[in-house]
Amino acid sequence: MGFWILLLVVVGLIFSAMIGGSRIASNNRKQPKIERIGEVVDKRVDWTEGSSSKTFYITCEFENNERKEITVGDDKYGLFVVGDKIKVTSQGTWNWAERVIT
Repeated sequence: MGFWILLLVVVGLIFSAMIGGSRIASNNRKQPKIERIGEVVDKRVDWTEGSSSKTFYITCEFENNERKEITVGDDKYGLFVVGDKIKVTSQGTWNWAERVIT
């Protein structure tokens, strides 16, 4: 009996997480895309000791001196160098970056 209750709780938690993620994605798709050109001013890696999980960040500064920290994948992290020009596209809570090659 206890096993079935635990199983229902776990399945319910997974199901509610999927619905919550779907709502966020749906809301983001409704938002306009905003593209801005900036400059990479810093890079950092965040990891928890004892874990193999790492999160890669770049900080970019825009023309109005506003700074924004963006999460990037480990495959793109090495492509960015401090001083690079960068195009940052935002849509809702989503952000992605690409190098501007001049």
